[in-house]
Amino acid sequence: MGSRLLVGACGAANVMNLPGYLLELRRLPGVQVRVVMTASAARFLPARTVALVSDAVFCDGEHDFEPGHARLARWADRVIVLPATADVLAQAAHGFAGSLLTAALLAHEGAVIFFPSMNAAMWRKPSVQRNVAQLRADGHHIAGPVMTECWEIAGQDVRVGPGLPSPAQVAEIIGDIMKEDTA
Repeated sequence: MGSRLLVGACGAANVMNLPGYLLELRRLPGVQVRVVMTASAARFLPARTVALVSDAVFCDGEHDFEPGHARLARWADRVIVLPATADVLAQAAHGFAGSLLTAALLAHEGAVIFFPSMNAAMWRKPSVQRNVAQLRADGHHIAGPVMTECWEIAGQDVRVGPGLPSPAQVAEIIGDIMKEDTA
């Protein structure tokens, strides 16, 4: 079932879990994985670490947009954004192309699958929900978010969520979509 998967990684704290997601995605038969990291994602997680579990990594400002957003978009059979911040959801909904990732999203001709990651208060904001509705109206997919639990940290209740599906769930979602593509 070979497929070329471009993974966009944004600067949400969940990006630190990206290597686990990439390992699961690489278990899918014949999948090639390239990653485009925003500058804020690279501040959370070094691109060198991501390179260990992907076929190639590209970061804003590190390669002068080489191989270029258009070539990355043409290369990809599927594009996912994991984690997808409120900022990147807004940029994609409004057609902004100020980074390698958002330019590749705009240049990709197929539907993009976004896996939102932000705190619950942000997710509930009408502006975020308008952006999500616009992305859906444009034919993109919004996977999740998964509501997570409340943790007690240093005597404070910290509500964690919306979060990401597990790496196995993400791989299952992508695997099912790739099967549909070849059917």
